[in-house]
Amino acid sequence: MRFGLSGTLGGLEAHGADAIVGHARRVERLGFESVWFNEEHFNQPNGSRVRPVLSPIVLAAAVAAATTTLRLGFSVLLVPLHHPLRLAEEIATLDVLSAGRVNFGVSRANGERYRIPFGYDEERDPGLRQCLDQILAYWSGSAIEVGGVSYTMSPITVQQPHPPIYVGAYSRQTLTWAAERGYPIIAHGIQAPASLHRSLATFAERGGDVGAVPVGRFCYVAESDRQAREDVWSVVCQLADRLRRIGLTRKGDLITTEEDLEPERFYRETAIVGGPDTVASRIAELRDRYGLGRINLLSSFFGYLPAQLLDSSLELFAGEVMPRFARQGLEV
Repeated sequence: MRFGLSGTLGGLEAHGADAIVGHARRVERLGFESVWFNEEHFNQPNGSRVRPVLSPIVLAAAVAAATTTLRLGFSVLLVPLHHPLRLAEEIATLDVLSAGRVNFGVSRANGERYRIPFGYDEERDPGLRQCLDQILAYWSGSAIEVGGVSYTMSPITVQQPHPPIYVGAYSRQTLTWAAERGYPIIAHGIQAPASLHRSLATFAERGGDVGAVPVGRFCYVAESDRQAREDVWSVVCQLADRLRRIGLTRKGDLITTEEDLEPERFYRETAIVGGPDTVASRIAELRDRYGLGRINLLSSFFGYLPAQLLDSSLELFAGEVMPRFARQGLEV
C-alpha cells in the first residue's frame, strides 16, 4: 500500500506554517509516498483557535524544492475559483519544477464562505467538468486564439498526457462521472464509515478503480491502545465538536451524522487510533473489504494534535505499521 499525509499544511499542521518544508523532508525520509494540500481560505474572526492557511500551490512548490521523491497532491483544489488557463499553467509549472511529482486533486467550490469573496457567479460558472476539460485541452496543446494569432500553453507537463487527476466527490452524480471518466475519487477522513462505504460502492459499481482511491482517515499511533487513548481523547472530543459545528452535508449527500460525531463512536469507528497492532489491523480491514491501495492519514487532526504527539505517531506509523504491509508483498 501507499501511505500519504493530508491536510491544509499537508497533514503537518501541528508544526505551524514556517516549519512545513523541513518536516516534509522528514516524512519523505520516513517513507511516506505523498503529502496532499487542501485549498482553504480565511480565518474566522471569532476569537477561536487560529488555524494557519497557506496557498496550496505555493506551498507545494516550496516542498517540491526541498524534496526529491515525495509526491505533491491536492485534496483538493476548488477549480471553479480559479481561471482554467492560469491553473493549468501553474500546475504544469509545478510538475516541471518537481520533475513530475504532482497529483492533481480537484473539486467544485461549495459554500458561500468562499464563493462570495472570490466573486463566484453561479450563472456564469462553467462547472467542474467543463473547467477540467479546458485544463486538459490546454495541457494537450490545443490552440489558444488571441486576436487572430494562435498560441499554445507553456510549459508542458512532465507527466504525460497529464498529471494524475483525482476528484473530490460525495454525490452519486459526480461519483458516477468520475468513474466513467477514469478519474479516481478522493475519500476524505471526515466521512463516517457509512458515507465512505456509499462512496466507494457507488464508484465501484460505475466501473471505478477503488484500488487507486486515496482514502483519508484521522489516524494516531502510540505504543499501546491505552496510551493512544490517553494521548488523543481530548483531541478527538475537540475535533468532533468542530465537525458538528461546521455541518457536513453537500446538497443532501450525507457525510456524517450527529450520532457519528458522538466522541466515543467517532473514536472507535471513524478515526483509526491505537497501538501499532490495532492501527495495522484497522487499515488491513479497509484494504481487504474494498481492495484499497492507498491511505492518506489526516495525521494532525485538523491541527488539534500537539506537535510532539504528531512526531511520535508518524515515527511509529513508519516504523511499526508500514513495514507490516511491505512484508505482505504490497508496495508501501
